[in-house]
Amino acid sequence: MAGKRTAVAAKERLTREAIVSSALALADAEGLEAVTIRRLATDHGVTPMALYWHFRDKDLLLDGVVERVLNEVEVPSYPEGEVPAWDIRVRDVLTAILQSLQRHPEVANLVHNRFLGCAPGLDLAEMFFAALLDAGFDKERRAELGIQALHNVIVMVTMEPGERALNASEEEVARRVREKKANLESLAPERYPNVILCAGTLVSRPVEDRYLNLGLEVMVEGIRAVQAKLVRLG
Repeated sequence: MAGKRTAVAAKERLTREAIVSSALALADAEGLEAVTIRRLATDHGVTPMALYWHFRDKDLLLDGVVERVLNEVEVPSYPEGEVPAWDIRVRDVLTAILQSLQRHPEVANLVHNRFLGCAPGLDLAEMFFAALLDAGFDKERRAELGIQALHNVIVMVTMEPGERALNASEEEVARRVREKKANLESLAPERYPNVILCAGTLVSRPVEDRYLNLGLEVMVEGIRAVQAKLVRLG
């Protein structure tokens, strides 16, 4: 009887927010594959049915995880009457999204198809599209640029160069880096001289701020170039 009362009390304490927090923390620590209804139920000391009370299936749970990550985005704000130029606002929105995804790289790929499925994502999209409207882009081009920019930001996080240490020791990561570097440096120098010269940088973790800032600059400069071309064509 006491065991039943304990299980009921645990279920009553279990909230949607607590489940999402646990799922996100588990993904950060062990990867997205570790996030299962059964694992979360075990961690909370309840049966899987207690989680299904809040989320009918894992897909809805992942929707909640994405909403939490996007809710952590520090949305750019500006003093009234001091709204920056459109390109600065575009960069600010992309930077804010990137910084939030950096904290949770294991779930960043989930954002692709869920960004517009929650209020935080819709708010960020509205800010981005409003900036592009001020730049003179029509609705089709605004949507296309938004899709491209979001996907590029996600790739910057999920496909960052170098070896990642999740589920691997530092020694194992260092060994993989040495092997990849040695393989590139053993290429035929008469055919791949520049690949060989860049080998160390290609296989190492990048200098984070410089790498990410470069990626953002490439995106923003690309959008500026498209806008300038449209202006020239009238």
